Amino acid sequence: MDLVWIGRRRAHLLVMAWLGALLAALAFGPALAQGRGLERFGNPGPYEVRTIEKPLCCDSKGNGVEVYLPRARRAGEIFPVVTWGNGTWAKPDKYTFLLRHLASWGMIVVATRDSSVGAGETLLDALALLAKSEFGSLADVRRIAAIGHSQGASGAFNAAAAPSSGIGTTVLIDLPGRRLCNREHCAAIPTGLREKQSILFLSGEKDPLSSPEMIDGYFSEVPAGRLRAKAAVAGADHNDIQGQPGCQPFAIGCRSGVGAFLPYVTAWLRWQLAGGKAAAAVFSGKGALFLRDRLLTGAVIDR
Repeated sequence: MDLVWIGRRRAHLLVMAWLGALLAALAFGPALAQGRGLERFGNPGPYEVRTIEKPLCCDSKGNGVEVYLPRARRAGEIFPVVTWGNGTWAKPDKYTFLLRHLASWGMIVVATRDSSVGAGETLLDALALLAKSEFGSLADVRRIAAIGHSQGASGAFNAAAAPSSGIGTTVLIDLPGRRLCNREHCAAIPTGLREKQSILFLSGEKDPLSSPEMIDGYFSEVPAGRLRAKAAVAGADHNDIQGQPGCQPFAIGCRSGVGAFLPYVTAWLRWQLAGGKAAAAVFSGKGALFLRDRLLTGAVIDR
């Protein structure tokens, strides 16, 4: 660009605008939170990721199940498993960036193509299909998590609450408030959380369907003795979790993308499923990064 032709003042304004945009992008990128310990979980993990050409067939509603696999780095390596629940009318391709990211951190991710998962049964079906597939030998069935978005968050909880599910932790992202959530889907949330199960609530500060106040109501009802945590991502809306990693054109309910969610979803699962010390440090102690991050509001963790 010819700075003489456009004039010095206009050139100065353009440079300042470009710097402002750059700083804003950096603020909401994967390195958004304080400390290198947290930043690492917002970056891709150490595993190459592969997907299967044809979805597993089929869950109890006839939907295929997508599988995201970390490529083993040593003979006999097995991996924790995450079963994913889509939001209403959504398919796994809306969450590809997030699901691949989790697989890059050494987790097998199974994702039903069901777009009405509130009861949770198709998330359990996905686990059963994985176990019966050629990839079942790669799965560590002693370490399982259920996570989901919006209606998928209620599905994740209900899958975890099912008898003998084997699910040890659940992450509920943008769970709709009780008045907005299907009564059947949300009846057991969160009182159905069993002993030794843990739960993380994440939502967007600007999410009208899952406001911090709505999440506070669920959080306060978690049975005593269960590990629980909650936070809202500053400025985020209902569909930021669908970022690839940023918001797609004309994406409704997305303001900045998935970046602010990545480190905490990843670190929580690595802590709860793999006992990683660096991941545990994100949530542990008075100086926990989870409690100090300026891009989170209302962060609490206790049991």
